[in-house]
Amino acid sequence: MTDVQQMLSSILAWGLVSNKKTLLRLLEKTLEKGEMVVDLIDGFIETPERTLMRDRGGALFVTGKRILFIGFEKGAVLSLKYDEIERIVQEKGFAAITIVFRLKSRDISFKTFAGTSSAGKFIAHIHEIMGDEISLSKKESAHTFDDIARSFIDRTAMRQIDEMNQTARGDETDGLIEDMTNLNFLFSEAKKIKEALAGSDIFTHIPEFRKNVINDLLVISSLAAMADGTMSAEEHLFISMAILPFNPDNSPAIEKLANSFFAFDSFPLHYRKEIERFWDTISSYMKREKVSVKGNMLPSLLDARGYDASVGTACFDRIAQAYYGFAQCLMKVDGSMSPAEEERLREIRALVYQKVDGVAESQMVREKEETLEEIMEKINSLVGMKKIKEEISTFINLIKVQKARREKNLPLTPLSLHCVFYGPPGTGKTTIARYLGKVYKALGLLKKGQLVETDRAGLVAGYVGQTAIKVDEVVQKALDGVLFIDEAYSLVPANVAGNDFGLEAIDAILKRMEDYRDRLVVIVAGYTDEMKRFIDSNPGLKSRFSRYFYFDHYTPGELMEIFEIFSRNAAFKVDNLAREKLKNSLTILYEKRDRSFGNGRLVRNIFEKIVERQANRIAGIAPLTEEVLCAIVDADVPDLEDISV
Repeated sequence: MTDVQQMLSSILAWGLVSNKKTLLRLLEKTLEKGEMVVDLIDGFIETPERTLMRDRGGALFVTGKRILFIGFEKGAVLSLKYDEIERIVQEKGFAAITIVFRLKSRDISFKTFAGTSSAGKFIAHIHEIMGDEISLSKKESAHTFDDIARSFIDRTAMRQIDEMNQTARGDETDGLIEDMTNLNFLFSEAKKIKEALAGSDIFTHIPEFRKNVINDLLVISSLAAMADGTMSAEEHLFISMAILPFNPDNSPAIEKLANSFFAFDSFPLHYRKEIERFWDTISSYMKREKVSVKGNMLPSLLDARGYDASVGTACFDRIAQAYYGFAQCLMKVDGSMSPAEEERLREIRALVYQKVDGVAESQMVREKEETLEEIMEKINSLVGMKKIKEEISTFINLIKVQKARREKNLPLTPLSLHCVFYGPPGTGKTTIARYLGKVYKALGLLKKGQLVETDRAGLVAGYVGQTAIKVDEVVQKALDGVLFIDEAYSLVPANVAGNDFGLEAIDAILKRMEDYRDRLVVIVAGYTDEMKRFIDSNPGLKSRFSRYFYFDHYTPGELMEIFEIFSRNAAFKVDNLAREKLKNSLTILYEKRDRSFGNGRLVRNIFEKIVERQANRIAGIAPLTEEVLCAIVDADVPDLEDISV
């Protein structure tokens, strides 16, 4: 098993594969003596024999003797000798690459989302092993992601959309939609997309995000609306409604139209002509901005992933769900879906939710590099944490002086970047750890400064020898950044008789801290008493962790500040009675607090409950004006006995 692990560790794709334990176990049993793995790729295999393998997930391995497929489930293994293969065909799809192995009596297909370059490299390795015995060919699918999107964009920008609509309708109608049920459905879905996308802080932090959203909505439109080669009047109108809030021309008139249009609860018929004319704006925008597909990724979703990783939000989930819902509406608007359209929808979902582990860091995190001053400004703007802010400033000054002494070849005092965070839950420990990674990067101490968060479950396995593998996987993700271990004391449970795999995890972490002392910062966190026991449990921990940060409970005033931030970000206006009621409850809860008091998490839970209660209160009000939608009154604030700490 160790030999197999060492062999695979040199292959980049191995770091991106899931279910490593299953694959390792089966590889150990399957590989012959002296058989070496050259390359691998993960995905789904399909053979003509349904009972053998059909859409089975796993990994494909190239060895010096054969091609092996090993499945994640039920130990499925398929072996192909090179002399069985007559030809290999690479077919490019919308979000995936299909590798077809042409045998004498059948074809075996393997679909991967790893990307064109990875698939090409994988096939090239096979070609290197077999020399000229395998005929390699690359076949572009008749309707690739780029082809369909380009066709839609070009024809639309050239004002050929009316011709397409006429073909789709097959009659002499004026294209107006008279079915109010369908109109209202499309309107409500467009409104959901607007609310999911337009309210995010990401718009202010990443200037190009709005343009990327418009681009990606048009790309998804091309794949969904053109699945049957035409675009109906309903689809045409729905795309216009979805893009309207993002104002392609940044025009005050369009902004006013969008605000007025979406202020209604159902489709306002008197705006129908204006929405249809809005297509002229979309058409000219597409020509001017040269809207196109950017590889096999949606830029706005890359923006969202990078933003989430940077500030700890969940923008990606909300935006991805909105995009997939948009595609579903476009493809179901005519009331039916053909098998080809169902396949297209699956591919759109794969495009939206695809993994980005293999995407370059520079691609995923698109926001500008932050200076040390900008990072410290964000830290100082956090609620409370006066002592923590002072300690970080002192720590930064110490690091600066150390760097200056190094430049002048003066003796240096030992300086450890590893930290221990003491404190109760919900006090901002993860947030500070994320900012510390940015500080280290700005000071040139770490190359990336990303935060990888884990706990006992992410480090400890249930079998001998497996814990070190899990630790290595987590450490590899955290290299050049910060590894944050929450509730680290659980690695050394109190009153546990005999050996515990948590001790193995600690030994593995200490070794990796030494191996990667210039590339890895470890921050451990948890309750004060338990963390002291954890640090005292191993001399290696004491020697490597010499910097301690103490996080206090938030005061009632600080908890209210956090609530006000949540409210402002969601555009809610809280009246004085509601504010006073909540402050009284928070004061009582704070005075009765114990070690499980939730602090910031408690405020978030209360805020979410307030939003739910407000929704129930205003559901029957018509019309739902902006004033009604944004008002929080005392009836929306739960009573003290209804608040769960």
